[in-house]
Amino acid sequence: MNQSIIFVALIFCGAAPAYGQQCLHGSGETPEHQARRQQAVRAARLVNTIQANQPGRHGQRYLSQEELGASLYALRQPDSLKPFNLAPGQEVSPGWELMLNVTDTGYWFMIKDKIDPCGFAFISNTTGLIYKAEPIR
Repeated sequence: MNQSIIFVALIFCGAAPAYGQQCLHGSGETPEHQARRQQAVRAARLVNTIQANQPGRHGQRYLSQEELGASLYALRQPDSLKPFNLAPGQEVSPGWELMLNVTDTGYWFMIKDKIDPCGFAFISNTTGLIYKAEPIR
C-alpha cells in the first residue's frame, strides 16, 4: 500500500512541472532569453511577410509549411533572416518550434518556446497581427 502512495505522489509531482519552475519570459527574463524571444518574433514576422507577398494570397491560397522555405520571397531574404529554418519538424530558431496550418480561407501559426516550462508562444494568422500566448495557470 505504501508503494502505491509513493507511485501516485510521483505521478502528481511530474504532471505539472511548470508550477514549480521559473517561466523564461516573465519579469525575470534574462538577456539571453530576451534575445531568443526577439529572434522568434522576427521569425513570426517573416512567416507573415512571406504569406503576404506570395502570388496566391490574392486568391486566398496560402503556403503550407513545406512551401514556405522554398518560396521566392524566402529565398531572396537578406542574410539577417537566413538563420530561420522554415522546414517542418525543424526548429525555426534555436529552441523554437513553428506549427503552421493552412485553411481554405487563410492560415494561422504558432511559434512555441520548446524549453520554456510555462509554454510561452507567439500566435498569428492571416491578419498579420502577432500575439503573445501562454497556457492559463
